[in-house]
Amino acid sequence: MGNVDPGYAIIRLDLDPVYADEDRYTVKRVVWSEAAAVAEVARLNEVNADKNCRYFWQYTRVDRHRPER
Repeated sequence: MGNVDPGYAIIRLDLDPVYADEDRYTVKRVVWSEAAAVAEVARLNEVNADKNCRYFWQYTRVDRHRPER
């Protein structure tokens, strides 16, 4: 895969329509395994069931090396 590794982004979707579309999505964190992402999404959806939001995961790619500053 070149200079990237697979990762799984855990994303929060705010369901409140007062937010602009681009402000409704927040990447909460990125984990290295699908199983960890599935478990964390289930936990977050349970803990935040009353907060008008939903969590899901999305496969992504993570750069192996940080860019030099």
